[in-house]
Amino acid sequence: TKQVDDLERELVGGEGGNSKYGLAGELYGMRDQCFKVESGKYEYETCIFGKATQRDIGQTSGGTHLGNFEKVELNEEDGQRTLMWGSGTKCWNGPSRSAEVVITCGAENKLLTADEPETCRYVFTMESPIGCDEKFKQNLNL
Repeated sequence: TKQVDDLERELVGGEGGNSKYGLAGELYGMRDQCFKVESGKYEYETCIFGKATQRDIGQTSGGTHLGNFEKVELNEEDGQRTLMWGSGTKCWNGPSRSAEVVITCGAENKLLTADEPETCRYVFTMESPIGCDEKFKQNLNL
């Protein structure tokens, strides 16, 4: 019983409901997985609980470090989950690079788009079953 309680606490978190595996343990199934998307002349890779990287297409290692995984944020209004990476390589004339992945509802875990809306700040969209939660259903009146 103690082992089950300890595992549940690790997956779902304590009283606040937040654990290292996300707000309700939803990232446990994606732990240590990496996802890639090509945009322009670059390939972007985000690794859950790891790092985010930008490489030239065809490059298999190295690249620009966009940050290390930091946290999951939840927008209380619409239930939108965002995964955050920070403390990446410093830009020559600006801040350290950072990345965020906005989760949308989808059948599989897959990066869809990559964008750089501000200098050295990267935003990706990803479809995943973890985005298909109760809040998503409520927003669509399902």
